[in-house]
Amino acid sequence: MSRKTTLQQDIVIEARSVDRRFSIGGHDITALAPVNIAVRRGELFVITGSSGSGKSTLLNLLSGLDRPSSGEVFFKGTSLSSINERILAGLRNNDFGFIFQTPHLLPDKTIFENVALPFRYGDIVDPELWRNRCLELLGYVGLSHLKERYPDTLSGGEMQRVVFARALSREPEIIFADEPTGSLDAENSTRLMTLLREQTRQGRTVIMVSHDAEAIAYGSKTLLLDKFNPGKTTAS
Repeated sequence: MSRKTTLQQDIVIEARSVDRRFSIGGHDITALAPVNIAVRRGELFVITGSSGSGKSTLLNLLSGLDRPSSGEVFFKGTSLSSINERILAGLRNNDFGFIFQTPHLLPDKTIFENVALPFRYGDIVDPELWRNRCLELLGYVGLSHLKERYPDTLSGGEMQRVVFARALSREPEIIFADEPTGSLDAENSTRLMTLLREQTRQGRTVIMVSHDAEAIAYGSKTLLLDKFNPGKTTAS
């Protein structure tokens, strides 16, 4: 098998001439100029750039939370536009994990119940297996002792670690992180970025939007979107 073929097989997410446009009040707005990227297994791929350059828009397209105006996104060779919403929802629940700047936790559920939430949807998993998985993840992020607590009793850093554990619950192939350190102090930012990097060393892919220079430094590859030069991107 050639090296080129091996590299192609390692690609988990690919965007081909993907853009996003809106029409507001009769005016066409370009949220994201055309982008071409290929993200491989085990990469910590960082999307950065100035405000309004389309960072979060691109992340939403790659993760199937939104559809491109033109171009296509491929997950392991399958176009996301070719599959229906039910299957796409299954991908987001089983194969993709999500971390956002603001922790989205259900306030009336315990920490354990929040981590277990993805098991309430999609493919059925034996209850003993998913309970053990959630307890294992809470131990991994150092929060086993808080499993019966509720979100409003936690610090911001603790809540973000709960979100991280939930993102890993179904052992996804890709973690999508949108400004995951944006609301954290330096200590908690370092802790979260260390956990994300550990996941890439285990073969998982992380695609992260960030403007935080210290978080960006953890990346194995960086894509810079340029708001003032639409269509121009710089990869490193």
